[in-house]
Amino acid sequence: MKISRTKFAVIIFISFALTSCYTDVINSFQNFRFQIPFYFYLNYIDKSIPDTSRIFVNLNNYDEFLKHRDELASAEIVQFNYWVDSLVFSNNVAFDPERDSLIIENVRFVLIFARPKSGIVNPKDSSDFEEDTTLPRFVLGEFYNLDIRDFYRQPHHIKIISNEISQVLTEVVRSRPYFYLSSEYGKVLGQTTSKKYFSLVNVRIDIVIRFTISL
Repeated sequence: MKISRTKFAVIIFISFALTSCYTDVINSFQNFRFQIPFYFYLNYIDKSIPDTSRIFVNLNNYDEFLKHRDELASAEIVQFNYWVDSLVFSNNVAFDPERDSLIIENVRFVLIFARPKSGIVNPKDSSDFEEDTTLPRFVLGEFYNLDIRDFYRQPHHIKIISNEISQVLTEVVRSRPYFYLSSEYGKVLGQTTSKKYFSLVNVRIDIVIRFTISL
């Protein structure tokens, strides 16, 4: 029985398509993804700006990460979110978005990789670490003329993170899963003094990291 070239080509195409689908299914079974959300509740008493502060994160404190660390294929920060829960002026009057206008010239959040300090064999506490100056810093979110009214109890300012951060993050967290989140606040718009004081500031920051592991 002879097979025409057209039929032969169709058979080859179907065979290739089935092989491709099968490969995709196998790959999906070989990889597993999970996400770890980090919720930071920052409570400042007698906060002054301009100011820079840091939060330390050690991924080894998370059981889900430790369980899959050796099979880690990639790590990516998929989401960053920031808002203000409460704010009280220096005269102890609470901020009211219907009444008050408060604009900060610039606010920036930066991811800074960390490393254990020299000579510390089993680092655990944040004081055991320092900035890793051999790696670049990455800006997670930057806001200019930030109107507090827009961010006051409004958790919808979600930033999508670039792939460039993910490439470095994947390489680093396999051996040194530590980093700082730096918060940098500029002056209040129209500020004439070197510092602007607030009795209380409560801030919420969310970061979601997605991990892919090879089974």
